[in-house]
Amino acid sequence: MKWTSTALDHLKAVFGQESFTTKQATAALKREMGYSHNASYQILHGLVREGLLTKFGRGLYSIAEKKAVQTEAITISDKLIVTLTSGVLIRAEQVLKEKGVEFMITGPSALAGYYHLLPRRLIHLIYVIDGAGEFASTILKKENFLTLLNPRRGEVEMGLETFGDRDVFVIREFAELPGNINGRAVLEKALVDVYFEATRRRIPFPELEVGRIMANAFRTEKIEIARLLSLAARRGVKGEIQSIVKVLVPVVPLPAGVKNEKVMQVLRGAME
Repeated sequence: MKWTSTALDHLKAVFGQESFTTKQATAALKREMGYSHNASYQILHGLVREGLLTKFGRGLYSIAEKKAVQTEAITISDKLIVTLTSGVLIRAEQVLKEKGVEFMITGPSALAGYYHLLPRRLIHLIYVIDGAGEFASTILKKENFLTLLNPRRGEVEMGLETFGDRDVFVIREFAELPGNINGRAVLEKALVDVYFEATRRRIPFPELEVGRIMANAFRTEKIEIARLLSLAARRGVKGEIQSIVKVLVPVVPLPAGVKNEKVMQVLRGAME
């Protein structure tokens, strides 16, 4: 029997059909089986991935029914996820999956296929679930990745300057990871995140290049506008993204959005 199956049996015995938190599960697995916090976290992630646990809200779980898992698979099957072109990023993805981290690759390097000019070094943006940042950062550092946890722009710039020949991995923690399919962002999510991270000066990434990326994505892919705006609303930039969409796809009937300095800079790149 797999160790995750044994852990699931203990969780069923302790909680039955009642919901439980990460803290409660960790305490139960430590008490019943002697597992550490990190081991328990990996078990929970593995059980969710296998469809044996249902995760809802912030760190809240319940024993899953098979029917719910099948419904979720049907729901997400038609979504376009980003394609990774960086070998080092694909390796990092493998490491995180092997260790059971709940993560999502998004932002600049996830959109490398839409760049106008691909930089020599990349900023890899990886969002993880709250509480997993330290663990994700530690395991990537052990594999010799240059990793920064929840950094400000200045820290990212310093990392790029200090280690001039290496890519930088930026890890950020979130309560939820909307738009996440098996560790990769849907295209609309990646576009929202690169816009937010660049225009809010969280990473050193040119706003002009954001515009070029968005224009190239709209030219070559079937972007779902409703999903894009919904994800943008979650980051507080719906009006700005709406203005960009109106310029890139004039035939789409959208109300007037927000046109500020950030939007105008991005649009300059989109119209070049």
